Amino acid sequence: MSLNPRRYDVRELRRIADATRDGADGAPRERALRQPNRNRAEQAARSAAFTELLQRQRGARHNGEDPTDRPYLTAIPASPAAEREIGEWLGYLVDVGGHVRSRDALSYYGEVDWVGDDAIAALTRRLKGFDTPTRDRPYTPADHRISLVSIVRIASCASDQ
Repeated sequence: MSLNPRRYDVRELRRIADATRDGADGAPRERALRQPNRNRAEQAARSAAFTELLQRQRGARHNGEDPTDRPYLTAIPASPAAEREIGEWLGYLVDVGGHVRSRDALSYYGEVDWVGDDAIAALTRRLKGFDTPTRDRPYTPADHRISLVSIVRIASCASDQ
């Protein structure tokens, strides 16, 4: 006997979809479902990135700068460390989302005042130098958090000079 999807009862499928996530007998599951993409290495990397972000903001406060001033990155710093950070960050953006999404992300970062107009123009020109990825996907909130940490790293290269 084969199952024919056209013979499914839509009301029954909707009732099942609205049911609680307990087992078939109504008993709670023995073990909670694992969160996707939440392995320990990824959590440690995110924690380290945000710790670095906080430390850089504290350092800016002690130097008399206001870390809440926006945009965080107004111009591209002229230093080898900044160039390295920019290359890694733009490479990441292109690898994850491709050229079109990367340009859109840079525009979005300008709209939320993370990056100034001059810096966006310079970064957009540099996107052309990266190879097109074989696969791309839409950016997730985690990707934007990585971008914020990268922006702060690049901006801190200017204050290190």
